[in-house]
Amino acid sequence: MKIQRFQTPLLPESKNLLALCFVALTGFNALIFILILFVSFRINTLADKKTTFVQLVNGETLVVSERDRYWRYPSVIQNTVKTWTELTFNWDNKIPGTNETDNGVRVGKAGKRIPTSAYFASLLLEPKFAEAALSEIAELVPSSLFSGQLRSTVIISYLSEPREIRFGEWEVDMVATRLLVDRTSGGTDERIPFNRTLRLKAVEIQQSPLGQNASAFEQKVYEVRSSGLEITRITEFIPK
Repeated sequence: MKIQRFQTPLLPESKNLLALCFVALTGFNALIFILILFVSFRINTLADKKTTFVQLVNGETLVVSERDRYWRYPSVIQNTVKTWTELTFNWDNKIPGTNETDNGVRVGKAGKRIPTSAYFASLLLEPKFAEAALSEIAELVPSSLFSGQLRSTVIISYLSEPREIRFGEWEVDMVATRLLVDRTSGGTDERIPFNRTLRLKAVEIQQSPLGQNASAFEQKVYEVRSSGLEITRITEFIPK
């Protein structure tokens, strides 16, 4: 007579399935926990970033926090160089944008005058550098300018792509020509090469606390400074 032996599983099949579901649920919860930690880390990183200003390609300034406050578009850097050059060397006996006679601004101990536009251009220079630069620019401005006998403009032929020296600091090469027109001698002109390498650094961007209620002078000051850049050095550039 044979005795049949029935082998009974240690756990019923239903209990095996329950154990597998428990393991799967535990793993899923662990994955969610890791995901939550990652999202929390990213949120904290964004929260630590200081709200700041950046410039679009067209020069418009917006408040965002996705970029470091000392980051600048290459086109904004180039435009700052262009703005400084044109404001400094586009001379006339009229205040730009008006029909008012430009009597200039006195600078330095000698009390020589520079065009109003050149004065605003100096706001793009690092303050100590501006003190020295204003006196040198004043030496270039003839007194005949303010009587309407002379007109000056600058033609920019080339601006290099900004080279990053270190984070928040760049250099730009420029090839330009200053054109001086003497109105008293039939419009004869003098052309002076003006090839320079300009070094710029990023600075905090400020806005007028009075906004549209600020004076025209104050609005112009903040407009010139809206790029958040200062020129710290200007040296001769010799094209190869």
